[in-house]
Amino acid sequence: MAVNGIGALQYRNVYNQTNSRVESNSNQPEKAAVQDKIDFSADSLAQSAALRSLQEKFPKMSFSVGTGLTGRTSRNTGDNANRWAFTLDPKLLEKMNGSPEAEAEFSQKIRDIERATAFADSFSKAMGMKTVYCDNYIDENGQLHHESVLVRKDELNEELRAQARENAEKIIERVREKNKDAADKLEEMLDKAEETGELVLGDEDMRVFGEAANVVDIQQTEEAAESDEEIESESVGKSMGINAAKLARMLAAAKTRSQVQAVMDMIQSDLRECDAGKEQGYDVDEASVSAAESLLEEAKSRMSSAEDREPTPQEEMATALASLM
Repeated sequence: MAVNGIGALQYRNVYNQTNSRVESNSNQPEKAAVQDKIDFSADSLAQSAALRSLQEKFPKMSFSVGTGLTGRTSRNTGDNANRWAFTLDPKLLEKMNGSPEAEAEFSQKIRDIERATAFADSFSKAMGMKTVYCDNYIDENGQLHHESVLVRKDELNEELRAQARENAEKIIERVREKNKDAADKLEEMLDKAEETGELVLGDEDMRVFGEAANVVDIQQTEEAAESDEEIESESVGKSMGINAAKLARMLAAAKTRSQVQAVMDMIQSDLRECDAGKEQGYDVDEASVSAAESLLEEAKSRMSSAEDREPTPQEEMATALASLM
């Protein structure tokens, strides 16, 4: 999703690229407490207007309620590792309930987190890495606390590893055009992944992904303007539209049902955001909305013919590259 101002994200650098949790220096704020999640019943969740609103706005993100990072459990490791699963602090929901201003503020922060996560997901797949542990917690102030571990996919042979590095380098150079520091940090991650076959990520890394996502969004917006394409749910002044060309590239690269479904989720999210923009007085480009609706119908028709299997490493890298380039 393209949004205004990645600077709305505030992160705390409290994870030092190891499995131990220590402060990088004495001036850093305390790390969010590691606690068990609070599993609400279906009735309780149904009563939370704020939670329902967030789930509708961010369909790709999976929300539960709790008061801190859970640490490694069977629910967030191995095949169950899910970069899109987030624990929300109940106090955050309390602040949002009945306050349109607070809901708008925290929705923006979560949207920025969504963009950083999307970049992290695509960049890791472009490198040929898979997530084997991931834990996300959004505290009562809308700040993200993150821990994850990525490993190189076993099925990557020498040729695929070379392709993965080439993919990542293309993304890094794109980021370098507008943010050298973020590009340098991405390159450090790439070198570390190539050297050890593993990456341990924390809050600071997610901040870097957020900055990189901002660069890519700006570049795609500029390119769209130059080619008279529409921009993906990007608001400029009081106008917004959808980057149908980018979504079409992603749909073309999608080969499996899960990949097609991911594109459908993104289109539906963009359409919802445009609907919300109309209510807030934005001038929504109806032509871009129509193009997105047509792509959504195309994606739905593709579901029946798409293969019901896990995507190959090449297919994952191709869709990841399509989302960022």
